[in-house]
Amino acid sequence: MKPVLRGVGSAALIAVAFALPVSGQTLLRLAPPDGQESRYVFSMEMTMENPMMPPGPAITLHARLTQTVLSATEEGIRAGAVIDSSSMTSVIPGVNPVDLSGSAFTIEMDPRGRLLNVVADETTDSEAREAGEPLFEDTDFFWLPEAEVAAGDSWTETVPVSMAVGGPAQTTDVEITYTLSSLEDGQATITFSGPVESSIDMGGMPGSISGELSGSMTVDLGKGRYVLQESLTKLEMVVGGMAIPMEMTTTLELVTDSG
Repeated sequence: MKPVLRGVGSAALIAVAFALPVSGQTLLRLAPPDGQESRYVFSMEMTMENPMMPPGPAITLHARLTQTVLSATEEGIRAGAVIDSSSMTSVIPGVNPVDLSGSAFTIEMDPRGRLLNVVADETTDSEAREAGEPLFEDTDFFWLPEAEVAAGDSWTETVPVSMAVGGPAQTTDVEITYTLSSLEDGQATITFSGPVESSIDMGGMPGSISGELSGSMTVDLGKGRYVLQESLTKLEMVVGGMAIPMEMTTTLELVTDSG
């Protein structure tokens, strides 16, 4: 069974270049300098109110990773990510803790931060590869706006969001509303939220999921990268007549850099 993870997503490497026209609107795009290196701390925790499981978090993951921009053009960005250290716990049957330390990946994204491809360059085994790739794939909803925006503006995107909740990997389209809540002191902060409604297949057993995805992101416009990403997914999964509340949080924070 593929591990259940909500990862850091490709947005961990987003950098923004912008020009402020007379209108006061800003075009947010990815434009990091080649060779830029950033170090992040990532954490994820998922809880499930399931009487068949012990109390406490169902899954936790903590990792420190270094990301390096290999190339950046108007067409897209190519970056390398190395997981320097990690720790994982799981009480879900069939989802075993995996040590991702030393795993390396190449990530490609477009100038708005939408993930194009993830390749595992180096992992200890197939389980590490299957656990590591979702780190970047499963939070691919930190998108920059298509058009220019000003502080207070909102826009809506239909985003494919992973719904891997213990069964086969699945995605559902979520209509997410983003808002540029502030643009000051060299930092842009964007908040977002969207309702989740989806049918799922739990290994041949049909079910449904409903709830909300929300979060925020803060970008250092001078350095052209995220300094903080946070997401919260609150769901209720109904399978076989049983309702199971679920909650998942992720945090990605810039801690140090060397350039």
